[in-house]
Amino acid sequence: MSQSQPSMALFAREELQHLHETSLQILEDPGMRIQSRRLRGALGQAGAEVDEPHQVVRFPARLVEDTLAGMRSQVLGGTPQLVLNGVVASRSPRGMGVKFGGACIEVLDWQVQGVRAPTRSDLARLVQLGEALPEVVTVGNPVMYLREDDGCSVDPRLQRVKTAALIAQFTTKAGSTEVWNAAELKYLMELGEIVRGSREAYLANPCFITAKETIAPLILDEAAGDVLLLLAENHLPCTIIPMPITGGSSPLTLASNIALGNAEILGTFCALRAACPSANCVGGIISGVLDMRFGAAVFGAPEAVLQDIGLAQIQETLYGFDFGIGGYTDAKLPGEQIAIEAMGRFLFLAQTGRFNVPVGLLNGGKRFSGEQALVEIEIERWIVESGKGIEVTADTLCLEQIRRVGIGGHSMQEEHTIQNMRKNIWYPQLMDRSLGGEIDRDRASDMLETAARKVREVSSRANLYEADTTQKRAIEQILRAAEQELTAGAE
Repeated sequence: MSQSQPSMALFAREELQHLHETSLQILEDPGMRIQSRRLRGALGQAGAEVDEPHQVVRFPARLVEDTLAGMRSQVLGGTPQLVLNGVVASRSPRGMGVKFGGACIEVLDWQVQGVRAPTRSDLARLVQLGEALPEVVTVGNPVMYLREDDGCSVDPRLQRVKTAALIAQFTTKAGSTEVWNAAELKYLMELGEIVRGSREAYLANPCFITAKETIAPLILDEAAGDVLLLLAENHLPCTIIPMPITGGSSPLTLASNIALGNAEILGTFCALRAACPSANCVGGIISGVLDMRFGAAVFGAPEAVLQDIGLAQIQETLYGFDFGIGGYTDAKLPGEQIAIEAMGRFLFLAQTGRFNVPVGLLNGGKRFSGEQALVEIEIERWIVESGKGIEVTADTLCLEQIRRVGIGGHSMQEEHTIQNMRKNIWYPQLMDRSLGGEIDRDRASDMLETAARKVREVSSRANLYEADTTQKRAIEQILRAAEQELTAGAE
């Protein structure tokens, strides 16, 4: 076999059905708190039981099943499901294409071995790093644009638009960023049209929007619900990603976490399509477990990975939908812990056909490191290369060469070796395969030190991407209009 196929499956068909039916029972009782008035009204008209004073909606099973059937028809009719989020991996073609994203509130400065709030220069530098790395296929906001370079805080009302404008200026790979309200979405869409070239191209391949989260357990807050409905009404994908915590917001079993997370996704699907029947919905999950020793939610635990893959199997196998699986780790700094967590998660994701993994995220998604991103790219490349399988043919068995070299010979001088040295062997960029033996040289060849040197080398290039003059002017014009409208009335 020349290429192995994704084969990860946790549940038998009857177990998947049991999990699905439990999600339906949760939606019937206790239901969900839907804080958006418009979504509650639409659900009431669709046949749900609405307790208006408490903002609680109870979903009949038939409403959920009809919603799923309508979504399946939409997918089968050719509407692509786009999982727009920078910290999850969805089903992807065989091959590798990692993501820069996360909206982290901290950046790791490797040179001074310190952590700080991100500045404009930090965001621009990381966006250009993602643009320069061929393995990175989408670049969103790896860090939040929290401060100007002079230390002044960015006006929160302009933060999302200024972030998208900076990304539009420094990459051709624009991905997901935050959107909080209708006023700023207009400008984010205009920036997306500049990046993609037209409104039609933007709608076919959107950027500068992302997923919204439920509040576990079983709450869709007003802001998230209204933004999702706003996306639907603008013909943009609607991605919903719960974050249930086993032992915290869900009971301390993995199965209950899966059923609860699935219920939150299904309830949100129903709400959006009741209000906007053409809504293009898709789900994802970033689940965690509560580490009872510290009272902390952790996302790099093996239990969290299993929960995420289990929920994905429900969505894929029973419903026929794509689905995003989260990529958070718990390590605070690059090193051994994150290598274990990343390798484990990436291996499991590869078994489900997911290779567009997020990289560079530390500390439960709060911190970003360019150096760590390069290490994780190396890990993902190792996984992709090892998953290619082995082709067995007369040409690959090389019987005539074996006979020609004979007993005790070697193939180093053979023309075949020269022709195939790049084709059949992967040469890592960071791992040290030299003979070694000198401790100082070995330390200098440490993967993280090598990654740091590569980050510095990329950042110092003279030919890093910037938008052309015409695009820059258009971006500046949008920024001026956004500032005038979004800050109107401010003192």
